[in-house]
Amino acid sequence: MRIVSLCFRWLCYLLLGGIALGALLMYLDALVFYPSFAYHFEFYHLYFVITLLLLPIFRLRHPYLFISDDQFVSLRQKALDQHHQDISSHHRGGRWGSNGVRVNPFEYTSPYTQSYDGATGLAYSLAKSFFMSLLFLLFAPLFYLGVFVYQRTKKDPLR
Repeated sequence: MRIVSLCFRWLCYLLLGGIALGALLMYLDALVFYPSFAYHFEFYHLYFVITLLLLPIFRLRHPYLFISDDQFVSLRQKALDQHHQDISSHHRGGRWGSNGVRVNPFEYTSPYTQSYDGATGLAYSLAKSFFMSLLFLLFAPLFYLGVFVYQRTKKDPLR
């Protein structure tokens, strides 16, 4: 099962890299779809194909560069969390009464805002992996150099 999962991820990374390569070639006017399909080969396109083949291997070895682990929090949720912190920090321990208390009626059902935080987090993760794949296609030697320097300084016993 692990091999199937690994092959599936490798194919997905290759597909995403192919989409990024297509976008890059369209930007360079080497790939045209309208009015008719045309591809103009240049010798430097071989560099992009080689980096496309190296992309899944690099992504499997260094997933932290491409995948976003951060949970995206909307501005509404940040404001509501700040409001809850302010209320809890200014509470003096007295008895709660209904006189002078203002209540948010939406908080009776849920302490969270009605927003698209989960969908936004997924879109952010996909956009980050797409743009990092595009940058990898352009600057693959710099990625390898950066990882080499990072690992070298991390294992250096003098530091």
